[in-house]
Amino acid sequence: MSGFVHLWLMAFVWTLALELPVYVAVLHRHLARWWAPVLLTLALNTLTHPALWFLAPTWEPFWSWLLVWETVVALVESTAVWWVLKALGSPVSARRALVAGFTANFTSVTLGFLLLG
Repeated sequence: MSGFVHLWLMAFVWTLALELPVYVAVLHRHLARWWAPVLLTLALNTLTHPALWFLAPTWEPFWSWLLVWETVVALVESTAVWWVLKALGSPVSARRALVAGFTANFTSVTLGFLLLG
């Protein structure tokens, strides 16, 4: 396994560990089963995390582009949360979905950099 893929896998696991409690806290009242936020978090990150790591350009200045790409990912995840919950019949608001997506992603990127350097 290449060093870059190993680094991504480690970041992916940390991202799940950091985002899952946020999604559970924000969305648990909108989902009927206890495991639904777990499945939703895993599905969201399985789609967005590799895209951020492997497809997003790494232009300079790094921090500015990281902010742009994290915002895009948060918007994609927020939209997916809103769509999935609406499809399941939940009266979730777009605002709640945005809070979930942005809080989860900015928590994981901030704590990820603090924990992993």
